[in-house]
Amino acid sequence: MIPPATAQRLQHTQACIAALASLASEVQAEVEPRTEAAEDATRIHDAVVLLQARFDALATGKAEGSTKRVRHDMRTPLNHVLGYGEMLQDDTQGLPQAHLRVLLSRLLERGREVLNQLDELVEEVLDDGRVRATPMPAAIRHRPPPALVRSEALAGRILVADDNPDNADLLRRRLSPLGHDVVTVGDGAQALAALDDPSFDLVLLDVMMPRLDGFEVLSRIKADDLTRHLPVIMITSLDELDSAARCIELGAADYLTKPFDPVLLQARIHACLESKRLRDQQAEVLLRVEQERARARELLRVILPDPVVDELERTNRVKPRRYEGVAVLFCDIVGFTQYCDQREPEDVLPQLQSLVEAFEDAMGRHDMQKIKTIGDGFMAAAGLLHPVEHPVHHAVTCAVDMLELAANVTQGWQVRVGIHVGPVVAGVLGRRQFQFDLWGDTVNTAARVESSGVNGSITLSRRAWDHLVDERGVEPAGRSLGRVAMKGKDPVELIEYLERGPRRQGTP
Repeated sequence: MIPPATAQRLQHTQACIAALASLASEVQAEVEPRTEAAEDATRIHDAVVLLQARFDALATGKAEGSTKRVRHDMRTPLNHVLGYGEMLQDDTQGLPQAHLRVLLSRLLERGREVLNQLDELVEEVLDDGRVRATPMPAAIRHRPPPALVRSEALAGRILVADDNPDNADLLRRRLSPLGHDVVTVGDGAQALAALDDPSFDLVLLDVMMPRLDGFEVLSRIKADDLTRHLPVIMITSLDELDSAARCIELGAADYLTKPFDPVLLQARIHACLESKRLRDQQAEVLLRVEQERARARELLRVILPDPVVDELERTNRVKPRRYEGVAVLFCDIVGFTQYCDQREPEDVLPQLQSLVEAFEDAMGRHDMQKIKTIGDGFMAAAGLLHPVEHPVHHAVTCAVDMLELAANVTQGWQVRVGIHVGPVVAGVLGRRQFQFDLWGDTVNTAARVESSGVNGSITLSRRAWDHLVDERGVEPAGRSLGRVAMKGKDPVELIEYLERGPRRQGTP
């Protein structure tokens, strides 16, 4: 049984809707036929007729569905009346049709009066144990629109998802004149399919839709890494706090109820587009930073060994370390200084570059670590950062390749290789143009073995030779060069490695 006060309010609202229908008919009669304005006037008239039918069903107890569904169905045609009415009002500004403008003002005023009464009436009439939503507080529901919308409002590509074609059309016609590219779809599944296109800047998403409602679509958008940062404004005919709260919890950027103020709509869209623009700029900056970091990391790996770079990135420093049993190799081009003095740099450096690159490739094949180039000299080590079972054997087999490469890659250049084995200290020095380097008696001895060795051949210290014998199990072919005096050291026996065949003679 409907209380008398509610019945009286129902009658008043019915009278308002009847007046709204009369005004809609007058507007329809005033506009010029077969124009866009005539189409809008027809949409207004049809919406009022639908509103009357649904309100009569409510008043006579024939309304079906939940309270939320009935409120949504009542608000939808009213949204069309106000939306198309406001656009007609905008279109008639400055035209001599004064009577039409008066009719539209009265129609909009009457429509807003019905809107203000509608929600509470539905709640009172359907107060029969159905689940009722919490109305949005007036302070939130009637939030005043901004006094001014920026003239430099951003334009973007906007996806509108609404199962009611007139709702989607209203939004498209509101937003397109502002420079937005508006794409409309009729349900949630179509919205998700459309978002495979990454060019959208904003989604306007209706809450109540068939197949997938707005809450489910919003959840899927925010669960997808490709779309989770895309701003979504929820639009609905339901003016309820719990619905708005759920949208925000699911990740919506904002929430608007239909019919919405066009200035407020523009302001909310501008805020979302501005936020996305700033985020896109930030993502672009972060991408450039990461690209620069990658380039710096790549350059660093050209300068320093990979394990050293990894440690530098982890700890921001490289701890100096002592390594035992490291085979140190020095290689020098025989007669290179005299060769350079007799030729132009353009003739010399390309050959030197090719040779160094070939030596670097050989290092990789034999598990050697290049340490540095020193003029025409080349320094490498085995068993340093990457432990190997027989470091001297790796150094010797690499040296054999280096001798062959010197002859084949260049114009018959000849190199001299020296190898020693022992403990070294390794680390990084300097803040500018820093390099990874080795220190210790093993390094000094290896350098002197090379300088005292045989041109076009491989020379080992006795200690390195003994390691080579131990590693191979049999003694390779070799020739002792006797004990050679070295600065600051006791004489060291040097042995020429002969297993590779007769050594070449001559200089570059």
